[in-house]
Formats: sequence, structure tokens, C-alpha cells
Amino acid sequence: MKIDSLPTQFKPYKVVEIARNKLTDGIALISVNDFVPFIIGNSEQPEVWINIPSDPKGLEWQPLVRKNRSLHDSVTVNVSKSLVTVNTPDGVVLEVKASSKSKAEITKLNLRPFGLNVFLEDGSFCVMGTKMSGNSIIGAKVMIGIGA
Repeated sequence: MKIDSLPTQFKPYKVVEIARNKLTDGIALISVNDFVPFIIGNSEQPEVWINIPSDPKGLEWQPLVRKNRSLHDSVTVNVSKSLVTVNTPDGVVLEVKASSKSKAEITKLNLRPFGLNVFLEDGSFCVMGTKMSGNSIIGAKVMIGIGA
């Protein structure tokens, strides 16, 4: 999905935190060639949308999870009151916890099974070989843009 054509029912959290990095008043943590791989929506529990590249260059994308519903047989989405976990045969790819009505924290992330070098490791948010921790971004739609 593109940042300017998000689902109509998507409502972002005020703050999304990952590895002590905070995105405040934003929409997505990363974009790849102007496509957003995942977004976290604010509702009674976190709502997850995930898109994955369908070509090696990341120019075409396909939906994998829509509003906490898997669109693929080998992907499961477990939802509890404040926690959403997305599992694949390769393990957990995303886990997000609502820490308050306005803040969500991503506690697990590994998009490598989809060909994206984006993951959490040793308390750092790792994106394409760069490790981030302790940053604050305010008012940007996207924390990190990769590619075009």
C-alpha cells in the first residue's frame, strides 16, 4: 500500500515505539520504494496490515494481512486484548502491544522472510544494515524511507 492510499478504516496511534525509537504523529515506520510494508492501527486492540514484495526489486506488492486477518494459509494472526502476533512458518514476523490508548510498542519484528532486511535485534531497530535505538521522530508520515 502507498502512504497516500491507506485503508479508510486505518487510524494511527499517536505514538509507535520500536527499540526505544518513537514515531509521534506519524503513520508508518518504514517505506520501501514508496510502499509501506506494514502499519499499526489504533482500535480496541492494535490492528495490523502487512504487505510483502511480490518481485525481487520491491516494485510490486501484495497484501498478506488485512486488519488482523491473514490472507495466506500459512500465516496466522493471534489477537488478544492488547497484543497482536503475526506468525509464519519462519516464526514471528510482527508482534505489537498496545501500552495505552494512544501508544503501541512493536516488541518483535522480522521481515527478512519476505526479502526485506528489517528486523529487531539486541534492542535495536535494524533497517538495511543500519541499527537505530533511542531516536524520536515527530510529525513525519514515515520514520525511514528506503529506495525511490
